[in-house]
Amino acid sequence: MRFSIPRYWRERHSHYRLYAKKCPKCGRVNYPPSNICRYCGSTELEDYYLDSEKAKIISWTIIYPAPEGFEEQRPRIIALLETLETKTHIIAPLADILPEEVKEGLIVEPVLRRIKEDREAGLIHYAIAYRPVIGSIGTNKQ
Repeated sequence: MRFSIPRYWRERHSHYRLYAKKCPKCGRVNYPPSNICRYCGSTELEDYYLDSEKAKIISWTIIYPAPEGFEEQRPRIIALLETLETKTHIIAPLADILPEEVKEGLIVEPVLRRIKEDREAGLIHYAIAYRPVIGSIGTNKQ
């Protein structure tokens, strides 16, 4: 797929930050962001970023086949996470961890990781992934 500056600009929040909306009425975080609170129906939501919150793993899956251009990311571990502060659920890839090290309740933190290169356009694409908090697994990978 060719690089599109307008599309990149529209999607920048979702690729480089964990952008959400917080409802001042009920205090809940809406992720993915919405203009209407999915918990109380309020329309007065505020911008909120989850990228400083650690999370714990609730569940995960390991994907062994990879689409073209993503072969170096095999196997890909995708996890359902719950942030420790706001209890928000996020689905995100895991990084810096082996499949056999993943376990329920493991504490992870968001990091920016390279996901692919568009050699034709000369671009490197990044996105948020989660890695184990240093010291939370036996192999302290960085």
